[in-house]
Amino acid sequence: MIEEKLKRNVIILSIVFVVMILAVFIKPSMTGYSIYQQVKESNYSIEDYGENIQDLKTKLLVSDTNLSSCSAFNKELLTELEKYSDKFSECNSELNVLKANFSLLRTDLDQKNEEFNKLINEKQEEIDDLRLQYDALAENLANNLCCKAKVDNSDIISYKIENNKIICLEEGGLDISCSR
Repeated sequence: MIEEKLKRNVIILSIVFVVMILAVFIKPSMTGYSIYQQVKESNYSIEDYGENIQDLKTKLLVSDTNLSSCSAFNKELLTELEKYSDKFSECNSELNVLKANFSLLRTDLDQKNEEFNKLINEKQEEIDDLRLQYDALAENLANNLCCKAKVDNSDIISYKIENNKIICLEEGGLDISCSR
């Protein structure tokens, strides 16, 4: 019984081994035969087919060379791109600093401008007040001078101020008011 099992196992292993050997040899043979049939159907001779393969090898070699050149160029380009990207980041940082400085300067300038306008308004009010005081003083002084001059010349009815001097007039100018 053990001999029968052993015999049976040896037969099964032999069959499996033969099938594997056949598969190893038959598969390449079938592939080769299939390729041969395709070559035969394409009306190419083996020499033509060999030449085509050689042309393809040459083209592949040229393509590999071009690919290597492109790869080297891309690496160089990436290096330059990184360098300019760093410069761009640096410039962008400087721009942000300048924007911040400009904003602070602009705020300071706006504040100074506001203070300046306030000062101008205050001084304009002072000037307007002084102008009113000057006009009142000039009018009082002109009334006093021209009213006294009117005693000597009754035709005096007005005055004008010219070159910081009061001139009494018989016509035109600003009216005087003499009250007794």
